[in-house]
Amino acid sequence: MKLFSKSHFAPAVLLLFGFLAGMANGLFGMGGGILVFFLLRHIYADDPAVSTKDVFASTVLCVLIMSLSSVFLYCRDGYVSFGDAVPFLAPAVLGGAVGAFLLDKIDTKWLKKIFAVLMLYGGFSLIFRK
Repeated sequence: MKLFSKSHFAPAVLLLFGFLAGMANGLFGMGGGILVFFLLRHIYADDPAVSTKDVFASTVLCVLIMSLSSVFLYCRDGYVSFGDAVPFLAPAVLGGAVGAFLLDKIDTKWLKKIFAVLMLYGGFSLIFRK
């Protein structure tokens, strides 16, 4: 059974999570994807047709859309320019393509562990770094 499938609050919950994910992405430049992944993973937890890899891929699409919204406002308000990102664009596109290719090749249990390690590292570095 899907977590929200029989609740009349499902649209409100989805809208709230979407808003919070977008806000986290806009505030921190990241984090929205974590919320989206958490929500989708729970919604589709008991659906055998939706794998963890499907959830990762769907999350990436959501992050892209949230990031485009944020980057437009960051550029408009002068926080960043396109030139600031140029050195990272080609390697990021290449890395994204390699990651998408590897998504199908890596066992889901390893993807979860890698994701968890990255989240722990990011959290600890934010807490303990000056």
